Amino acid sequence: MLTPGANIALSSPKASWTLETSLHEAFGNSTAVALIPVDDKRSPKGSAALLHAEQSAWMRWSGDRSKIICDLQLDTLPAGSDRVLLVVYRYSNIGPIDQLGTLRVRLEGGASYDLDVSGNGESALIFGEFYLRAGQWKFRALAEGSAYGLSALGRRMGIEIDDAHPERAPSGGGNPRCSAATGTGFAVASGALLTCAHVIEGMSHIEINSFTGRHRAEPVMVDTTNDIALLRVEGVQLQPVRFASRGGSSLGDPVTAVGFPMAGFAGGGAHVTQGGVSALFGLRNDASLLQFTAAIQPGSSGSPLFDAGGRVVGMVTSTVPDAQNMNFAVKSHLLCAFLEACHIGIDHDDSNLTQTPAQIAKGVQPSLWKVEARN
Repeated sequence: MLTPGANIALSSPKASWTLETSLHEAFGNSTAVALIPVDDKRSPKGSAALLHAEQSAWMRWSGDRSKIICDLQLDTLPAGSDRVLLVVYRYSNIGPIDQLGTLRVRLEGGASYDLDVSGNGESALIFGEFYLRAGQWKFRALAEGSAYGLSALGRRMGIEIDDAHPERAPSGGGNPRCSAATGTGFAVASGALLTCAHVIEGMSHIEINSFTGRHRAEPVMVDTTNDIALLRVEGVQLQPVRFASRGGSSLGDPVTAVGFPMAGFAGGGAHVTQGGVSALFGLRNDASLLQFTAAIQPGSSGSPLFDAGGRVVGMVTSTVPDAQNMNFAVKSHLLCAFLEACHIGIDHDDSNLTQTPAQIAKGVQPSLWKVEARN
């Protein structure tokens, strides 16, 4: 039984192996496998092999959704490559690999490598590598995660890899490919923002911008069920917002929404609207949402909803067309639970200080960013 960092010699360049997970029928459904040929510096030396796009010159897939079987011909790898990275990933960075439970690769001669990923919060994992050393092919057990997902992992290595499911369009109100969307994001840590999952779903290029500049962003964690996405931004220090206590909002509480609706049409700056909490549940008694009356428009998705003290009590997610201010926001306690799962520290504020909407807007302006996503 191998452990992370351990290696085993292979008897020949023809390596047949299997990969299993304790999540039934995961492969080709929510989860996939990639093989990336690289050199000893991990520079890519050819196209990656994916479940739906094998590289017939040096490998073959077989098996089913419960067990992947691969026949790997290592002596016919692309020129310049002396190793192959084995990556397990979730399609389109839809969530962490922790749902897979235990991963197991079985090699020739009965050798195996088991890894419990139940506590892993990343969406792609370099599970192992086949490599050539002194004329001998070997397999090394690894456990190197990528919170950004396979596509971003590939970009950092210098190769473009599409990690989307080959047979599915984005679901849950997501954006079709070859399109663009805008929304609002708000800082929750020095290098991280929250926005709605539907703003970035299916998009390959994400940027945030405000009056202080424009920056590239990468998704770290996406919860499509609750419409929450965490974005990471490098090279800029963001100013986090403050969250209300876990008690959240009460019926009738005043709220202020600040965001970037109808970007490019309604002006480039943040817009402020006021209203109140009209219900403590969403449609069909969805307890994850609260209903409010502050007006919103397309582009408001991901806007923070503030209480009278300038603390976040929700994130704008949806509205009912043709209804009179029937708008919904993800409750702050769900946002906080999501951030804690992502190991993001949260700034709570339980003071009794109240502010005017103008004071709230001025105070949170440095924390707000317009999100622009496109393919």
